[in-house]
Formats: sequence, C-alpha cells, structure tokens
Amino acid sequence: MAKLGNGAYATHPGEVLKDELEARNIPQRTFAKQVNMSYSALNEILNGRRPLTTNTALMFETALDIPADALMYMQTKYNLQTARKDNKVLAWLSKIPRVAALW
Repeated sequence: MAKLGNGAYATHPGEVLKDELEARNIPQRTFAKQVNMSYSALNEILNGRRPLTTNTALMFETALDIPADALMYMQTKYNLQTARKDNKVLAWLSKIPRVAALW
C-alpha cells in the first residue's frame, strides 16, 4: 500500500469551536455554565491543550449544532499529525518490521 498523505495542517477542533463561540458572541464562561462544564476544561479544549472526547463532541453538537462526527474527525487527524511528529512514537515505530511484504 502506498504511503498515505498526511495533509498540510491538521486543526485541533478547539480552534473551530473557539471561532464559533466568538462569531456567536458567546463568552466562554457563559457557555461553560450553560453546558455544565468547568470553564478551565472548556478553555483547555478551545486552546488545543485538551483533546475533544466523544462526549464533549456530542455536547457541542447539541449546544451549537456542529456535527460531532466532523469534530471527532478533526481530533483524529490532529492526533495522528501530532503522533507523526513525536520522536518517541517515531522511535517505537522504527522498530516494527514491515509484515505486509512477507505475505
């Protein structure tokens, strides 16, 4: 199988959500209270310091009508891009033999 492209830039879903809250003029603290989430957890997601979970993606979908599957796809792409740049991950992967060519 050919090497799959990584894409130019994976965006953390928090960036999109932060832009959406700003576009709707919803302060982060207000939104956090409305959805019963701590402000610090919300802020960490919006600033890309905490990953989006399936539960939080569903919460954003319910509150903002942004599809949870699109948000989770963004999170997965971001996670993969981050892992591909992680030296520990790269060192671990370099020790795994290519098995597909042996079949």
